[in-house]
Amino acid sequence: MNGIIESVTATPVRLPLERPVRWATGAMTCQAHVLVRVRTTEGAEGIAEAIPRENIYGETQVGMVHVINDLLAPLIVGLDVFDVEKIHEKMNFIKANLAAKGGIDVALWDLMGKLVGLPCYKLLGGYRESIAPSRILWLGETSAMLDQARELNERGYRAFKVKGGQDPDADIARVSALREAVTPDTRLYIDGNQSYGYFEAKKVYDALRGKLDYFEEPIAATNEKDRVRLAHAIDIPIAGDESNFTLYDIAHQLDLDALSVMMIKIPRSGFTYGRKIAALCEAYHRPIMIGSQSESSLGMTAIIHAGCGLKHITYACEFMDFDDPNAPSLINERIDMRDGRVYPPSAPGLGVTLNEDAVREFTVQD
Repeated sequence: MNGIIESVTATPVRLPLERPVRWATGAMTCQAHVLVRVRTTEGAEGIAEAIPRENIYGETQVGMVHVINDLLAPLIVGLDVFDVEKIHEKMNFIKANLAAKGGIDVALWDLMGKLVGLPCYKLLGGYRESIAPSRILWLGETSAMLDQARELNERGYRAFKVKGGQDPDADIARVSALREAVTPDTRLYIDGNQSYGYFEAKKVYDALRGKLDYFEEPIAATNEKDRVRLAHAIDIPIAGDESNFTLYDIAHQLDLDALSVMMIKIPRSGFTYGRKIAALCEAYHRPIMIGSQSESSLGMTAIIHAGCGLKHITYACEFMDFDDPNAPSLINERIDMRDGRVYPPSAPGLGVTLNEDAVREFTVQD
């Protein structure tokens, strides 16, 4: 079985969104992402979606294409795709660039699955056959959010993330209205995107006590004293995201006792570091959820495999809208959701194939 890497290529793509989405610290009008392809000397190919977030990681689409094609690819061409630890050691000569490396990592796992004939979730541990999905409710008009939540409830969704952080009183009103609109078994959590101060976050919690199931990143990661203070002052879990970039970040948050739920985002961890994060959290009895980085259907497929493969991921996993048959996609397959559960493809690797016509259509031209 020849798994020698012959080439690694990154292609910038831009997939239009039906409507812009907005959160406390940014907005998005399209999915300006990067398609990663890793090819072996015998012609097998692994694929993945790498996702820049300029205002979070400092990685841009243009920069990621350059880093992957010109800096990371020369370091790993000629290595065996199964030697992922060695590959990461080589890539770490280039500092940071988490999302660029994460895209390569997922493509490697897709390749490994194809070469051994197994889906990625089996390679990652094969713990469960499906996962519960969560959907993000973006900042906007409350009436539109309530209509969307009711519709999603009818389609089987039982977890929603409400974007907040700009106006505590407005956030309280939105979540209160949402709690009345959704089914009693629906879990609700609010994402402050680190935009509250301590007293604002405490005010939101106090007003929503009994209506909110957990709280995501209410206070800035650099304000460690208030993060710990809040964690010890409320009786619902606090979930991390922007403070959870690396394995070392998570170890630090565990030492601080600032978070009760750790979040993995596959574009920044890949599967290799995602497994290490899961093992660390299991040792500290901290549950994990997979957060969305606004993936297209290709990236969402990686979420499903990680969520099904890793035992310690026990919270609902976040997704963008994959139910719209007209939504732009780079792959030929549709994501399988039935009875409120999302199922992984059973074909080897990620189990999906590129729609080359769509790739050409959505590739960013110079």
